[in-house]
Amino acid sequence: MNIEDVNRAADAYLSKATGTAVTRMEFLKGVWAIQNELEQDNSDYRPPHPEIGGDALAAGSHLFQVSAPEVPIVEFRETVARIARYVTSNAGLDPDQASALDAANIATAIDDDAIRLASREPDTFVDSTARALVEGARETNLSPATVTFVLKSALTPFLTAASASAMEALTPESLARWDSGDCPVCGSAAALGRIAEGTALQGAARSLWCSMCHAEWSYPRIRCARCGTRAHDSLRYTHVEHDPAHRLHLCDDCHGYLKSTFEGEIRHSMSMIVEDAATLELDAIARANGYSPEGHPPGTGA
Repeated sequence: MNIEDVNRAADAYLSKATGTAVTRMEFLKGVWAIQNELEQDNSDYRPPHPEIGGDALAAGSHLFQVSAPEVPIVEFRETVARIARYVTSNAGLDPDQASALDAANIATAIDDDAIRLASREPDTFVDSTARALVEGARETNLSPATVTFVLKSALTPFLTAASASAMEALTPESLARWDSGDCPVCGSAAALGRIAEGTALQGAARSLWCSMCHAEWSYPRIRCARCGTRAHDSLRYTHVEHDPAHRLHLCDDCHGYLKSTFEGEIRHSMSMIVEDAATLELDAIARANGYSPEGHPPGTGA
């Protein structure tokens, strides 16, 4: 993480924000500062050979399934505890939720099996651990969203350096064998799309970004990142008035959505970490209109 770039981008939004948007961005700046402080260099990580990695991607396996980074259990537990304390003190939780989060002692739920899962299947680890913690605290006001946020925020600093190494080790030909809107490194669903500025000779390219490990990869512009359809009449962009820089890419086949940032409309320093936070309003709009961040396979009726 380049914390200077992150702070510049966040401050650009804060200069125009009001109300809860200011509170939220200031809160997240604190989370990012902790993540930056604790980010692991993973100098011992060995990414897959490009040929092996390319074969895995072609078979639908992400790279951490082939070569997983080490997530030291003691350090990870300490990070979970630190993030949880920060959230309890700064997230504006109501007293019952704050008390439930403090009592949950999330770090104690992390054992050796969980840490192995965290390094190979981060999304599965976060979802399964959060579900188990919430089910075990049914009589409290423990929020699934809060537990998920704590676990994901704590895990990301242990993945980003290894993710960058894994991507750098791939050849363009190897990476091109990945045919999914999920992350080729850790398997998490893409959180955000980036639409680059086009030229007279070349149209605007699209890439997807992973909020779990911060990998970014190319993806066709006319394609749903959730179900993969290329049907033009099922795909469309929409945005709120006066903000063409941030749009929802909606799919009427699977009712999935992806937030997207159009670089040509951004007039300040840009960070995908901050863009993800600056577009939370779009998540609410999409959900209110019947779209989900996961989508569902066309024809399932889900």
